[in-house]
Formats: sequence, structure tokens, C-alpha cells
Amino acid sequence: MALISEINLRDFASGVGTVIEYAAGNTVCREEDEPRYMHIVLHGAVEIVAQNNLLETFGEGKAFGILSLLDGLPRTVTARIGAPARVVVIDRKKFRYMIEEMPQFCWYVTGELAHRLRATNAAL
Repeated sequence: MALISEINLRDFASGVGTVIEYAAGNTVCREEDEPRYMHIVLHGAVEIVAQNNLLETFGEGKAFGILSLLDGLPRTVTARIGAPARVVVIDRKKFRYMIEEMPQFCWYVTGELAHRLRATNAAL
């Protein structure tokens, strides 16, 4: 169950970004794409794939594309829709605005990055 703060964050992100409905099998972004957007899953499932290997499946409240927006380097994974999904798409300018103006969003981003680091460490 989502915390009130998570619900508020998703509502805020939905108002700042663009909500897109994806059908299963669609690709949101590919490895080596230039970083333009971050995404937050509102509903459904997004498979995170690197070199044709499924790394993780993200569900409601999970974000992807953060690292590439922070460092400006090409994407390291492909994101494809595993089950019909509703996703908030946030461009670089709005991402930066949210980082600068919303401390709660900074904590969300930090938590997502910490989760990824722990998952990577566990896989080693």
C-alpha cells in the first residue's frame, strides 16, 4: 500500500509530466538512447532489460531514467512494457524543477538510486 507522501508525489508528477498509456510489448526507451525523460510507473509493469537479459520488473511507484538525466550519459537499459501500463513521462527541464523545488522528490530520487545500488551489490 502506498504512503500518503507517495500518493502526493505521483499526483504532483502527473500534473508536471505527461501521462501515457502503453500496451504490453511496447518499448519506452532503448539502451544507448539519449537521455530526455524520466518515467514513473503509475499502473502496470515495466521490464528493465540490459543486453537482452531481464534485470527487474518495475511496478507502481517505481521510476526509471533517473541516472541518465543526472549524468547526461546514454541509457544503459531498455524499458519495455510487460503488462498494460500508465506511466508519467517527465522531461529534463521539469525533472530539474522538481529536484530544485520539491525536497520530497529529492528523497524519492535518492531512494530509487539507493534501491538500484543495493540490487546491483546483491547481484555481484
